[in-house]
Amino acid sequence: MFTFLYALVGIFVGMVINRAADNLPPPARRSLWVTPRCPYCDTPRSILEQSGIVSFVLRRDKCHNCAAPLSLRAPLVEICAAMLFAFLANRYPLGIYLALVSFFAAALLLVAVIDIEHKLILNVVTLPTTLLAILASPILLDGLWFTIGGVTLSSFGLSLAGAVTGYLLTLGIYYLGVLFLIVVNRGRRQKINTVAFGMGDVKLMGLLGALVGVPAIFYVLVCAALLGGVGAALVILFRLVTRRGYSAFMAISYGPYLILAGGAFLIFGPELFAFLFAR
Repeated sequence: MFTFLYALVGIFVGMVINRAADNLPPPARRSLWVTPRCPYCDTPRSILEQSGIVSFVLRRDKCHNCAAPLSLRAPLVEICAAMLFAFLANRYPLGIYLALVSFFAAALLLVAVIDIEHKLILNVVTLPTTLLAILASPILLDGLWFTIGGVTLSSFGLSLAGAVTGYLLTLGIYYLGVLFLIVVNRGRRQKINTVAFGMGDVKLMGLLGALVGVPAIFYVLVCAALLGGVGAALVILFRLVTRRGYSAFMAISYGPYLILAGGAFLIFGPELFAFLFAR
């Protein structure tokens, strides 16, 4: 029963994520309290239209004003959030730890949705969530420790070091990408402006580092790179098969791959470390 009820909470959280994904990115930049609007006619959505699952179940999958189709993203996000919350309810007992993991998982899902749709990772989401992750580290990383250079770090130190390490690691990759573009663009008529990691990814890695600490953030980056490589290969294959064309410097959102890897270490950290270091 608790799992079912928590899944219902997940559906509500999915609705909040959808509203945030509609209102926060430019050009909207609206408050979360503002009712989402139809992207075609700018009419405020009805109460039923604000729940993707309800609107599709009741066949209200079109705007009540202009009859434009509603996005499939809304029900998909609500279903994903419900499944995620049901899984977390089965994994953790009711308590503060479950609430914290659920909150941060929802925040990462929001980042992924916005990055997929807009190729943006918003400071208004990542920076406050990073601060909250560091403050919550005595609970999230309770009982963990790591010794480096003769200094033993416990939960708060692990989180702070993870945030700084994740940020600096990805910042270095970002500047290497900028340097690569400078070299490649010499003599090119059509300039290339895309880099593998943007500043949004840099701040996202700071958030993930705060959540999982060190040394886990190193493995998050490696796993994300592997997942990103597989994902990029699948995108290339799909575009070639469907004859949509492919550019060698086509922009691909790496935020979701970072989130998949970071979320895996947040939830399955002990099991993953046991697997990685099994003799």
